Amino acid sequence: MSDHIPRVGFIVGNDFDRIIQFDQAGIVNVEGNNDADRVLALLPEGGFNKTRIHLAPSYFRKAHRWATSGIDILWNMVSDADMNPATLAVVDKFTAELGIPVIDPARAILQTRRHHIASRLAGLDNVHMPKTLLLRNPTLERVKRQVDQVGFRFPAILRRTGSHNGQFIGLFDTPEQIEGIYGDRHHEYYMTEFVDYRWADGLYRKARFFFVGDEIVIRQLIIAPEWNIHGRSGRWMASQPALEAEGAAMLAGGVAALPDVTRIALRSIADKIGLDYFGLDASLDADGRLTIFEANATMNFVPRNGQMRARSLASVPPMVASVRKLLLRKVFSGR
Repeated sequence: MSDHIPRVGFIVGNDFDRIIQFDQAGIVNVEGNNDADRVLALLPEGGFNKTRIHLAPSYFRKAHRWATSGIDILWNMVSDADMNPATLAVVDKFTAELGIPVIDPARAILQTRRHHIASRLAGLDNVHMPKTLLLRNPTLERVKRQVDQVGFRFPAILRRTGSHNGQFIGLFDTPEQIEGIYGDRHHEYYMTEFVDYRWADGLYRKARFFFVGDEIVIRQLIIAPEWNIHGRSGRWMASQPALEAEGAAMLAGGVAALPDVTRIALRSIADKIGLDYFGLDASLDADGRLTIFEANATMNFVPRNGQMRARSLASVPPMVASVRKLLLRKVFSGR
Protein backbone atom coordinates (compact mmCIF):
# COMPACT_ATOMS: atom_id res chain seq x y z
CA MET A 1 0.00 0.00 0.00
CA SER A 2 2.91 2.35 0.72
CA ASP A 3 4.08 2.06 -2.91
CA HIS A 4 0.70 2.99 -4.31
CA ILE A 5 0.34 6.57 -5.59
CA PRO A 6 -3.28 7.59 -4.94
CA ARG A 7 -5.28 9.00 -7.82
CA VAL A 8 -7.59 11.91 -7.08
CA GLY A 9 -10.62 12.55 -9.27
CA PHE A 10 -11.50 16.24 -9.24
CA ILE A 11 -15.16 16.79 -10.05
CA VAL A 12 -15.90 20.09 -11.80
CA GLY A 13 -19.02 21.37 -13.48
CA ASN A 14 -21.57 24.10 -13.89
CA ASP A 15 -25.30 24.39 -14.46
CA PHE A 16 -24.62 26.44 -17.60
CA ASP A 17 -22.67 23.63 -19.29
CA ARG A 18 -24.31 21.77 -22.15
CA ILE A 19 -21.29 19.89 -23.49
CA ILE A 20 -19.25 17.60 -21.24
CA GLN A 21 -15.52 17.98 -21.85
CA PHE A 22 -13.95 14.50 -21.74
CA ASP A 23 -10.61 15.82 -23.02
CA GLN A 24 -8.38 16.47 -20.00
CA ALA A 25 -6.74 19.36 -21.84
CA GLY A 26 -10.02 20.99 -22.78
CA ILE A 27 -11.21 24.17 -21.09
CA VAL A 28 -14.27 23.92 -18.85
CA ASN A 29 -16.42 26.49 -17.10
CA VAL A 30 -15.57 26.53 -13.38
CA GLU A 31 -17.91 29.24 -12.15
CA GLY A 32 -19.14 28.21 -8.73
CA ASN A 33 -16.23 25.77 -8.32
CA ASN A 34 -13.27 26.12 -5.99
CA ASP A 35 -9.60 25.78 -6.91
CA ALA A 36 -8.77 22.54 -5.09
CA ASP A 37 -6.94 21.25 -8.19
CA ARG A 38 -4.55 24.20 -8.04
CA VAL A 39 -4.06 23.62 -4.33
CA LEU A 40 -3.11 19.99 -5.02
CA ALA A 41 -0.66 21.25 -7.66
CA LEU A 42 1.24 22.94 -4.82
CA LEU A 43 2.10 19.53 -3.36
CA PRO A 44 5.49 17.98 -4.24
CA GLU A 45 5.66 15.94 -7.41
CA GLY A 46 4.95 12.23 -7.10
CA GLY A 47 2.61 12.37 -4.12
CA PHE A 48 -0.71 12.09 -5.95
CA ASN A 49 -1.99 11.58 -9.46
CA LYS A 50 -5.08 13.46 -10.54
CA THR A 51 -7.84 13.23 -13.10
CA ARG A 52 -10.44 15.84 -13.94
CA ILE A 53 -14.04 14.64 -14.10
CA HIS A 54 -16.30 17.15 -15.81
CA LEU A 55 -20.00 16.75 -15.03
CA ALA A 56 -23.07 18.65 -16.17
CA PRO A 57 -26.82 18.43 -15.56
CA SER A 58 -27.16 16.28 -18.69
CA TYR A 59 -24.51 13.69 -17.72
CA PHE A 60 -26.85 10.76 -17.08
CA ARG A 61 -28.65 11.39 -20.35
CA LYS A 62 -25.42 10.86 -22.30
CA ALA A 63 -24.15 7.54 -23.62
CA HIS A 64 -20.52 8.25 -22.71
CA ARG A 65 -19.37 7.76 -19.11
CA TRP A 66 -16.21 8.52 -17.15
CA ALA A 67 -13.83 5.60 -16.51
CA THR A 68 -13.30 5.60 -12.75
CA SER A 69 -11.74 2.22 -11.96
CA GLY A 70 -8.32 3.67 -11.11
CA ILE A 71 -9.55 6.51 -8.91
CA ASP A 72 -9.01 6.24 -5.14
CA ILE A 73 -10.76 9.39 -3.95
CA LEU A 74 -13.11 12.01 -5.38
CA TRP A 75 -12.82 15.71 -4.60
CA ASN A 76 -15.98 17.62 -5.38
CA MET A 77 -15.02 21.13 -6.52
CA VAL A 78 -18.61 22.08 -7.44
CA SER A 79 -19.13 24.28 -4.42
CA ASP A 80 -21.73 27.00 -5.04
CA ALA A 81 -25.18 25.70 -4.12
CA ASP A 82 -26.86 28.84 -5.46
CA MET A 83 -25.26 28.66 -8.88
CA ASN A 84 -25.08 24.91 -9.52
CA PRO A 85 -27.90 22.98 -7.80
CA ALA A 86 -28.61 20.80 -10.86
CA THR A 87 -24.95 19.83 -11.25
CA LEU A 88 -24.70 19.07 -7.54
CA ALA A 89 -27.64 16.68 -7.89
CA VAL A 90 -25.70 14.89 -10.65
CA VAL A 91 -22.55 14.86 -8.49
CA ASP A 92 -24.54 13.29 -5.66
CA LYS A 93 -25.81 10.48 -7.90
CA PHE A 94 -22.42 10.00 -9.57
CA THR A 95 -20.52 9.64 -6.29
CA ALA A 96 -23.17 7.45 -4.66
CA GLU A 97 -22.88 4.89 -7.47
CA LEU A 98 -19.09 4.60 -7.11
CA GLY A 99 -18.65 4.09 -3.38
CA ILE A 100 -15.32 5.95 -3.38
CA PRO A 101 -14.42 8.34 -0.52
CA VAL A 102 -15.55 11.89 -1.33
CA ILE A 103 -14.23 15.23 -0.13
CA ASP A 104 -17.16 17.66 0.25
CA PRO A 105 -20.13 15.50 -0.77
CA ALA A 106 -22.73 17.31 -2.84
CA ARG A 107 -25.44 16.91 -0.21
CA ALA A 108 -23.30 18.76 2.32
CA ILE A 109 -22.53 21.53 -0.20
CA LEU A 110 -26.25 22.04 -0.83
CA GLN A 111 -26.62 23.05 2.83
CA THR A 112 -24.11 25.91 2.56
CA ARG A 113 -26.26 28.66 1.05
CA ARG A 114 -25.70 31.96 2.85
CA HIS A 115 -28.98 31.92 4.75
CA HIS A 116 -28.40 28.30 5.83
CA ILE A 117 -24.94 29.15 7.17
CA ALA A 118 -26.22 32.25 8.96
CA SER A 119 -28.81 30.14 10.80
CA ARG A 120 -26.33 27.40 11.60
CA LEU A 121 -23.68 29.69 13.10
CA ALA A 122 -26.08 31.90 15.03
CA GLY A 123 -25.58 31.77 18.79
CA LEU A 124 -22.04 30.36 18.89
CA ASP A 125 -19.91 31.74 21.70
CA ASN A 126 -17.64 34.63 20.67
CA VAL A 127 -19.08 34.56 17.14
CA HIS A 128 -21.16 37.39 15.68
CA MET A 129 -23.13 35.97 12.78
CA PRO A 130 -25.14 38.74 11.05
CA LYS A 131 -28.63 37.67 10.02
CA THR A 132 -29.10 36.88 6.34
CA LEU A 133 -32.42 36.71 4.51
CA LEU A 134 -33.09 34.96 1.21
CA LEU A 135 -35.37 37.15 -0.93
CA ARG A 136 -37.50 35.36 -3.54
CA ASN A 137 -39.87 37.29 -5.80
CA PRO A 138 -39.23 40.32 -3.57
CA THR A 139 -41.77 43.06 -3.00
CA LEU A 140 -41.54 45.82 -0.45
CA GLU A 141 -44.25 44.25 1.69
CA ARG A 142 -42.66 40.78 1.60
CA VAL A 143 -39.26 42.16 2.58
CA LYS A 144 -40.71 44.20 5.45
CA ARG A 145 -42.56 41.11 6.67
CA GLN A 146 -39.38 39.00 6.61
CA VAL A 147 -37.48 41.73 8.43
CA ASP A 148 -40.09 41.91 11.19
CA GLN A 149 -40.31 38.12 11.59
CA VAL A 150 -36.64 37.65 12.49
CA GLY A 151 -35.75 41.03 13.99
CA PHE A 152 -33.45 41.90 11.09
CA ARG A 153 -31.59 45.19 11.58
CA PHE A 154 -30.62 47.74 8.95
CA PRO A 155 -28.39 48.94 7.34
CA ALA A 156 -28.19 45.93 5.06
CA ILE A 157 -25.93 44.64 2.30
CA LEU A 158 -27.83 43.39 -0.74
CA ARG A 159 -26.33 40.97 -3.26
CA ARG A 160 -27.61 38.57 -5.87
CA THR A 161 -27.28 34.88 -5.01
CA GLY A 162 -24.10 33.37 -6.42
CA SER A 163 -22.15 36.63 -6.02
CA HIS A 164 -18.54 36.49 -4.80
CA ASN A 165 -15.33 38.55 -4.81
CA GLY A 166 -16.86 41.53 -3.02
CA GLN A 167 -19.72 41.95 -5.51
CA PHE A 168 -22.86 43.51 -4.06
CA ILE A 169 -25.77 45.65 -5.22
CA GLY A 170 -25.74 48.23 -2.48
CA LEU A 171 -25.85 49.17 1.19
CA PHE A 172 -29.34 50.30 2.23
CA ASP A 173 -30.69 51.92 5.40
CA THR A 174 -34.33 50.85 4.97
CA PRO A 175 -36.40 48.49 2.81
CA GLU A 176 -37.92 51.52 1.10
CA GLN A 177 -34.49 52.62 -0.15
CA ILE A 178 -33.86 49.36 -1.99
CA GLU A 179 -34.13 49.81 -5.74
CA GLY A 180 -34.16 47.52 -8.74
CA ILE A 181 -35.22 44.20 -7.22
CA TYR A 182 -38.87 44.56 -6.33
CA GLY A 183 -40.99 42.56 -8.73
CA ASP A 184 -38.00 40.57 -10.03
CA ARG A 185 -39.26 37.01 -10.53
CA HIS A 186 -36.10 35.77 -12.27
CA HIS A 187 -33.42 36.19 -9.59
CA GLU A 188 -32.95 35.60 -5.88
CA TYR A 189 -31.15 37.91 -3.49
CA TYR A 190 -29.42 37.81 -0.11
CA MET A 191 -29.85 40.63 2.35
CA THR A 192 -27.34 40.64 5.23
CA GLU A 193 -27.08 42.87 8.27
CA PHE A 194 -24.19 45.30 7.91
CA VAL A 195 -21.61 45.29 10.72
CA ASP A 196 -19.20 48.19 11.18
CA TYR A 197 -16.19 46.14 12.20
CA ARG A 198 -13.61 48.95 12.30
CA TRP A 199 -10.91 48.78 14.93
CA ALA A 200 -9.99 51.75 17.11
CA ASP A 201 -7.44 52.87 14.49
CA GLY A 202 -10.28 53.34 11.96
CA LEU A 203 -9.17 50.40 9.78
CA TYR A 204 -10.97 47.20 8.81
CA ARG A 205 -9.34 43.78 9.17
CA LYS A 206 -10.53 40.69 7.34
CA ALA A 207 -8.91 37.30 7.72
CA ARG A 208 -9.42 34.24 5.53
CA PHE A 209 -9.17 30.79 7.06
CA PHE A 210 -9.22 27.40 5.36
CA PHE A 211 -10.57 24.35 7.12
CA VAL A 212 -8.90 21.23 5.75
CA GLY A 213 -9.94 18.05 7.50
CA ASP A 214 -8.99 18.54 11.14
CA GLU A 215 -6.62 21.43 10.40
CA ILE A 216 -7.18 25.19 10.13
CA VAL A 217 -4.88 27.33 7.97
CA ILE A 218 -4.71 31.13 8.00
CA ARG A 219 -4.60 32.17 4.35
CA GLN A 220 -4.31 35.94 4.77
CA LEU A 221 -5.10 39.03 6.77
CA ILE A 222 -6.01 42.12 4.74
CA ILE A 223 -6.22 45.52 6.42
CA ALA A 224 -7.87 48.41 4.59
CA PRO A 225 -9.66 51.72 5.13
CA GLU A 226 -12.89 50.47 3.48
CA TRP A 227 -15.30 47.83 4.77
CA ASN A 228 -15.74 45.90 1.49
CA ILE A 229 -12.37 44.16 1.57
CA HIS A 230 -11.39 41.88 -1.29
CA GLY A 231 -8.18 40.85 -3.04
CA ARG A 232 -7.46 44.26 -4.58
CA SER A 233 -7.65 45.87 -1.14
CA GLY A 234 -4.23 44.39 -0.43
CA ARG A 235 -2.64 46.90 -2.79
CA TRP A 236 -3.22 49.71 -0.28
CA MET A 237 -1.94 47.54 2.55
CA ALA A 238 1.26 46.88 0.60
CA SER A 239 2.17 50.57 0.98
CA GLN A 240 1.89 50.39 4.79
CA PRO A 241 4.92 48.56 6.28
CA ALA A 242 3.44 48.30 9.78
CA LEU A 243 0.26 46.71 8.46
CA GLU A 244 2.21 44.36 6.22
CA ALA A 245 4.14 43.26 9.28
CA GLU A 246 0.90 42.71 11.20
CA GLY A 247 -0.46 40.49 8.46
CA ALA A 248 2.80 38.56 8.17
CA ALA A 249 2.91 38.00 11.93
CA MET A 250 -0.58 36.49 11.94
CA LEU A 251 0.37 33.99 9.23
CA ALA A 252 3.68 33.16 10.86
CA GLY A 253 2.03 32.50 14.20
CA GLY A 254 -0.74 30.41 12.70
CA VAL A 255 -3.88 29.32 14.49
CA ALA A 256 -1.89 28.22 17.55
CA ALA A 257 -0.95 31.85 18.24
CA LEU A 258 -4.54 33.11 18.19
CA PRO A 259 -6.40 33.81 21.44
CA ASP A 260 -8.10 30.84 23.08
CA VAL A 261 -11.56 32.29 22.42
CA THR A 262 -10.77 32.54 18.70
CA ARG A 263 -9.46 28.99 18.41
CA ILE A 264 -12.47 27.59 20.27
CA ALA A 265 -14.82 29.62 18.06
CA LEU A 266 -13.11 28.37 14.89
CA ARG A 267 -13.47 24.75 16.03
CA SER A 268 -17.14 25.35 16.77
CA ILE A 269 -17.61 26.76 13.27
CA ALA A 270 -15.90 23.73 11.72
CA ASP A 271 -18.25 21.41 13.62
CA LYS A 272 -21.33 23.35 12.51
CA ILE A 273 -20.37 23.56 8.83
CA GLY A 274 -19.48 19.88 8.57
CA LEU A 275 -17.45 20.00 5.34
CA ASP A 276 -14.05 18.42 4.72
CA TYR A 277 -12.76 21.55 2.98
CA PHE A 278 -14.06 25.13 3.08
CA GLY A 279 -13.05 28.72 3.64
CA LEU A 280 -14.12 31.37 6.11
CA ASP A 281 -13.90 35.16 5.78
CA ALA A 282 -14.17 36.90 9.13
CA SER A 283 -12.95 39.79 11.22
CA LEU A 284 -11.29 39.36 14.60
CA ASP A 285 -11.82 42.14 17.08
CA ALA A 286 -9.21 43.18 19.63
CA ASP A 287 -10.54 40.57 22.08
CA GLY A 288 -10.44 37.71 19.59
CA ARG A 289 -14.16 37.52 18.85
CA LEU A 290 -15.18 36.74 15.27
CA THR A 291 -17.60 38.55 12.99
CA ILE A 292 -18.51 36.23 10.13
CA PHE A 293 -18.83 37.46 6.55
CA GLU A 294 -18.88 34.25 4.53
CA ALA A 295 -18.28 30.53 5.04
CA ASN A 296 -18.39 28.09 2.13
CA ALA A 297 -16.32 25.80 -0.07
CA THR A 298 -16.25 28.19 -3.05
CA MET A 299 -13.35 30.27 -1.74
CA ASN A 300 -10.09 30.06 -3.65
CA PHE A 301 -6.68 29.65 -2.10
CA VAL A 302 -4.54 30.48 -5.15
CA PRO A 303 -5.08 33.91 -6.79
CA ARG A 304 -6.59 33.87 -10.27
CA ASN A 305 -3.29 34.95 -11.81
CA GLY A 306 -1.50 32.15 -9.96
CA GLN A 307 0.85 34.56 -8.20
CA MET A 308 0.86 34.43 -4.41
CA ARG A 309 1.74 37.74 -2.73
CA ALA A 310 4.86 37.63 -0.58
CA ARG A 311 2.75 38.27 2.53
CA SER A 312 0.75 35.07 1.86
CA LEU A 313 3.56 32.62 1.09
CA ALA A 314 3.75 31.53 4.73
CA SER A 315 0.30 29.98 4.31
CA VAL A 316 1.48 27.51 1.66
CA PRO A 317 3.45 24.97 3.77
CA PRO A 318 0.65 24.42 6.33
CA MET A 319 -1.92 24.23 3.52
CA VAL A 320 0.14 21.64 1.65
CA ALA A 321 0.60 19.56 4.81
CA SER A 322 -3.11 19.78 5.68
CA VAL A 323 -4.29 18.78 2.19
CA ARG A 324 -1.89 15.84 2.10
CA LYS A 325 -3.09 14.69 5.52
CA LEU A 326 -6.74 14.96 4.47
CA LEU A 327 -6.24 13.02 1.25
CA LEU A 328 -4.26 10.22 2.84
CA ARG A 329 -6.76 9.85 5.67
CA LYS A 330 -9.64 9.66 3.21
CA VAL A 331 -7.87 7.25 0.87
CA PHE A 332 -6.66 4.78 3.48
CA SER A 333 -9.39 4.99 6.10
CA GLY A 334 -12.36 6.00 3.94
CA ARG A 335 -13.56 8.66 6.40
